[in-house]
Amino acid sequence: MRNSSTTTTQIEPPPDPGDPNVTPDGDNDPVDEGQNTPVDLGRLAWLGTVLVCLIVVVILVLQGYFGYAAVTFAVALAAGINLF
Repeated sequence: MRNSSTTTTQIEPPPDPGDPNVTPDGDNDPVDEGQNTPVDLGRLAWLGTVLVCLIVVVILVLQGYFGYAAVTFAVALAAGINLF
């Protein structure tokens, strides 16, 4: 048998991204400035989706398709939630 010292090192699991970064003294870790940038293009896309749906609602109501207009309006409301 070889004489070798066995050392075991514990590997720490990666931090959970859902957990807040709180130091032992109770303060939060600072966040990088570039990490929380606004997503203007995404909001613009959702706004475009809402506007297109509302235009389609008006057209469907004018044509007398009230059921389809109601469903399209519900889609517009669901897309509008992503704007907030």
